[in-house]
Amino acid sequence: VFSFDSILAAIALTDVFLLMVIAIIIGGLIMIIMADRVTEFLKKNRMFEVLGLFILFIVGIMLLSEGGHLAHMHLFDNAITPMSKTTFYFVIFVLIIIDIVQSKYQKNLKKFK
Repeated sequence: VFSFDSILAAIALTDVFLLMVIAIIIGGLIMIIMADRVTEFLKKNRMFEVLGLFILFIVGIMLLSEGGHLAHMHLFDNAITPMSKTTFYFVIFVLIIIDIVQSKYQKNLKKFK
């Protein structure tokens, strides 16, 4: 999933083929190098796994809306408009803040018990 997402992001960000190839290769190498560390971190912090899935979901919605807009598609007789970058970053910011607050709340609950 992450590799496919990286390819879509590289295509969406630039028209320079060499830059896309370099970005995809570097992203793939980082994923291979960091895979074990990320797995261990996620085993210890399960809520970040859910956060990552929500972020991927929002990225997918953004890419679909962008593609639908560029293809001049309509959904229920309404033109598809791309998600604004401000909305995207706001949603990501809110998700991260909620996760931080929830993690602190869980830690306080464990201390209290």
